Order: sequence, then C-alpha cells, then structure tokens
Amino acid sequence: MNACYLAVCRTLAGVALLVCSLSIQAEAKPELTVAISLDIPPYVMNQASSGLEVDIVRQALAQYALVFVQLPYGALQSAVASKRADVSVGVEAAEDGGFYSVDFITFANYAISKKADQLTINQVDDLQGHRVLAWQNAYQVLGARYQQLFSPRTLLAKDYPQGYAEVADQAEQVMLFWQGHSDVTVIDRSIFNHFSKMSGHGMADVSLHGIFPPVTHYKVSFRTAQLRDQFNQGWQQLCKSGGYDALLTRYEVAVEHALCGGLK
Repeated sequence: MNACYLAVCRTLAGVALLVCSLSIQAEAKPELTVAISLDIPPYVMNQASSGLEVDIVRQALAQYALVFVQLPYGALQSAVASKRADVSVGVEAAEDGGFYSVDFITFANYAISKKADQLTINQVDDLQGHRVLAWQNAYQVLGARYQQLFSPRTLLAKDYPQGYAEVADQAEQVMLFWQGHSDVTVIDRSIFNHFSKMSGHGMADVSLHGIFPPVTHYKVSFRTAQLRDQFNQGWQQLCKSGGYDALLTRYEVAVEHALCGGLK
C-alpha cells in the first residue's frame, strides 16, 4: 500500500515538473540581438544595462528578450546588414536592405570650447585653424560644409585633415578636451556634461557654439519589417502614455525638438 502510494506521488510529481517546464518554455520571450553604441551617458550606460536609448528600446520591444552588444559608432550602421545583430540602435536610414524605424532620439550637437580661450566660432568655417576633436563619423552627419572640410582625405581610416580627429570613445573625447589635446570638441551637450562632471568640470567653464543643425535625428534598423512595425507601435505607445517624457526626466536629457509631437 505504501509502495503504491509512493509510486503515485512520484508520477504526479513528475507530471507537475513537466507541466511547469512546458509552461516556462511557453512563456519565454523570443530573443533579439541588439547592437548599440559604446557607453555614452546618459544615452547608453553601465555596459548597455541602462540609459535613455537602452530603456526606450526595452520598453518599445517589451515582448522580446534583448541581448545588447556594444559596438563602435562606425560599426552600428552595418550591424544588421552584416548579420551581426537583429536590431541596431542609433543609425541613419540607408538603402541596405534593412528596415528603419521612425526617428526615436535626437542629439543636440555643439562645438564646445573653453571660455578661457575666448574663441570666436560663429560658423563651421571658423573651426579651421583650431584643433578639433569629434566622435566617430561625425563628418557624415553635421552638414555639407562640415563634411567638405573634415572628410577623410583618402579611404584610409583616420586620414583626416590636419588638426582634425575623430574617436569612437566619447569618454576619451571629453578627457582629451579637458587635458588640452583639442581646442574644440564637437559633441552632444548632454554627453559632454555627463563626462565633464565625472572629471570635476562644469558647463560654466565652456562656451557652446551652436553652428550645427539644432538636432541630429537617429533611427533603429531591423532585420524584418515586422520587427520595425512592432517597435514603431511600442514607441507610439511610449509617447502616448507619457513614458518617453518620464525617461527624459529620469536621465536629465533636455531635448531641442519633441519627437512625440502629436502622438500624446
């Protein structure tokens, strides 16, 4: 009698474990590999575990388990086409077979100099004659005149005009500026402010030269149109619910142009 009872219990326990296992498998979210930039606080932080871009993508694609892979900015544009990722965050639309989202984030880029240097910079041409440091591939997105002046002289990497350089790591970019290795740094205001605070400097010590378009817009690229559409729907819901504004407040990002617009 006892032996039979134990056998029945073992059988029931086995069935319960099987049902539980199948239930967990059914509830598991499909996984996506997401290419994103190196840390650029407050947009991407703590090895892509937090930040404005990270949280926007997570909330817009809440039905997926996202695995973030950090790449230099110059590698993000081709990450989906080269099959390194299912999704790539912070790119521009291109004819490369990918599917591109609505604009999901903007950067407010400035030419920044030290107030003590008293530089007069009222237009892009005024950057000539100064040591200028920008982020990787900045020459491609800051207008025709900037591209004309600072494009690489040949196809060789980093073969820029004399006095001009670009770096992939924006923490390094800000550090080099404060160490005196550049006269002017070209960078998003919020990124510059964050890294400057970390090194004991403040915005009161610099001049912001607004010589570029007010904002630079970026999108997310996807392997399929379905993923793109799901993101766009999630993004719209984030706007309508006030979630986007809450993230801006959380990460202390001041926007020059409200992307949500009439979606609220």
